[in-house]
Amino acid sequence: MNSRWRLILASVLFVSWMAYLGYAAFTKSRAPIVSHIQAAVATAAVVAEMQDHGPSAKVVEKLWGEAAEGNLEVQNLPQARGYTGPGQYLLYLTQRGGAWRITGQQRSPGSDLTGVGDPLIYPWSEDVRKQAEKLRQ
Repeated sequence: MNSRWRLILASVLFVSWMAYLGYAAFTKSRAPIVSHIQAAVATAAVVAEMQDHGPSAKVVEKLWGEAAEGNLEVQNLPQARGYTGPGQYLLYLTQRGGAWRITGQQRSPGSDLTGVGDPLIYPWSEDVRKQAEKLRQ
């Protein structure tokens, strides 16, 4: 094979690879990635309807755990990151002293949580549902 054919073959392979990468980037999900550690430590997971970023939310669907149904007061909900406006959100909850709290970042050996930030909530979508179901298996 002479050098001209090798150049053509390399060019075709390169363009094919770039087309594949473009397709993969274009079809990639833009949903937030649900924290595995947050899901593992939580005692309940619910889908809640939120109208504002206040401490109360209305439970729409209980995914697992012993969380109350109906209106739920969550102590640290106003500090949680991930609120993008009224709608449904996935909340991972932990009960402490009779009060519900959003499960925050967890310590692991060798990690310093200084500056990690507030706990996360996730806007509810089909992609987030799939992640939550997969994490519960």
